[in-house]
Amino acid sequence: MSTSAAGDLGAANPSHHGGAKKLAIVAAKLVVTVACFWYLWRQIDVSQVVSAVPLLDFRWVAFATLVIVLEIPLLALRWGNVVAALAARNERMTHIVMIAITAIGQFFVQVLPSVAGDGVRAWLLARLGCDWPNAVTSVVIDRAIGVGLLVAFGFAILLLPSGLAALGGYRDAMLLVYDGLLLAGGLSLLLAPKLAAQLGRWRFSRWLASLAMRARRVVLGEKGPVVLAIGCLIHLLTIVVVWSLGRAQGLILPLPDAAVLFTVMIGVALIPISVGGWGLRELAVISVLGNHGVAPEQALLFSVGFGLVLMVGFLPGALVWLIYSFGPAWGAGTRGRGREGPKFFWLRIGRQS
Repeated sequence: MSTSAAGDLGAANPSHHGGAKKLAIVAAKLVVTVACFWYLWRQIDVSQVVSAVPLLDFRWVAFATLVIVLEIPLLALRWGNVVAALAARNERMTHIVMIAITAIGQFFVQVLPSVAGDGVRAWLLARLGCDWPNAVTSVVIDRAIGVGLLVAFGFAILLLPSGLAALGGYRDAMLLVYDGLLLAGGLSLLLAPKLAAQLGRWRFSRWLASLAMRARRVVLGEKGPVVLAIGCLIHLLTIVVVWSLGRAQGLILPLPDAAVLFTVMIGVALIPISVGGWGLRELAVISVLGNHGVAPEQALLFSVGFGLVLMVGFLPGALVWLIYSFGPAWGAGTRGRGREGPKFFWLRIGRQS
């Protein structure tokens, strides 16, 4: 577990078999994304989409972007509580440091597959002194909590009195899927000790047994209510973003309708067959809004606008990546000599010169 950053993120030499496989997966996702937009290009009058851009109320767009930026410290707070619940947090992992790492991770999620962003978070946390198993586990559990709450939100939202909740006749099927996922997740947490006892018998499933017990400790432990409450607040803020973008286009979306669109757009992004959900999200939004009289061009602008607002809102992570340096974990010989955590890169260069 002491390999370089490239090795930690799975970005090995492309000539290596594993690296080639990862590149092939990314290429396949890119092909799916391009194919979706090629289909939309043939079905939609792109000139109408472009001509509608100057008509946007950019005050609402700016507000939506600000809300996304404000989600970064909340994401960091949720993750920090997960790390603390695993008893893996040290004095170097201040809230400011966790915000910086989270911002970087969210930026990479927007420009690379989500596993790369999560890999960056685990790597930077390990450089602050967290052992690798806890660093990786904390990221996996944090991601799983976000997805689990999304499923719970989706189930509740589809029960709301919203015209969009019909989902073109697929509402009952989606409710059944969400219900099954919630039931499986709840039973997994409750039966984690018994599952861990069985999984721990085999060498290759011991990590899964450990993950199940640690997830139970986080969700059902002292930090659980805080972690879940923060996760719910993050999803509520994202619904506000969807509502705000509707206002920017002149679409007066009731909050239940905005919540349904949130479920569709974020849920589709979790399907790992395109880059960041691009393309699939646009097809889904056009289908849902098209059933309620919204022109495909307007629906496409809405979906693309949502993706761009996410990218711009998490853009501060790129700046943090450029100007901050997270020093390696303190060894026994250096422990106690400094507690500065992250430092600007030019200060580090000055000390080395």
